[in-house]
Amino acid sequence: MNVLFVCLGNICRSPMAEGILKQLYKERAITGNVESVGLMDWNADKAADYRAIAVARENGLDITSHRARQIRKDDLDRFDIILAMDGHNIRLLEKIASPEHKNKIRLLRGVGDIKDPYQGTEKEFREAFKLIKESIENLVEKY
Repeated sequence: MNVLFVCLGNICRSPMAEGILKQLYKERAITGNVESVGLMDWNADKAADYRAIAVARENGLDITSHRARQIRKDDLDRFDIILAMDGHNIRLLEKIASPEHKNKIRLLRGVGDIKDPYQGTEKEFREAFKLIKESIENLVEKY
C-alpha cells in the first residue's frame, strides 16, 4: 500500500510517521511507497525539526535524510491512502482534493488529532511520536 502522511509543515509529525511506517514495512517485508508532505511551503527542502530527529533516534529511527516538501496535485493520484495528523489538515486537504480523491483522505488516529508539537518541548514530541506509532501499528494490523 502506498501511504502519504500529511501535516502542516512536514518537519515534525509527518516525517516521524514516515520513518515509523518505513521501518515497519522493512521489518514485515511489506511493499509500498511511504512519503510525507506538508500543506504549506514554509519549510520546503528543510530537514526535519531537530527534536523530531532526536525523538526518532531515541526510538531507533534515522530521519536525518528527510527534506520537507509541499503536497502536489499528483500526490493525490499516486497514493492509496492519505493520512492527516489533525482535523485542520483534513479540511485543507479536502479543499484541494477532487471528489474521487476525497475517499483516500483519513485522520491518522481515526478519531482525535495528533497535536502539532512544533511550539512545544521534546516531551510533546515524545507524546506525538507515541500517538503516531500506536496509530500506525493499528493501521498496519487492519491492512
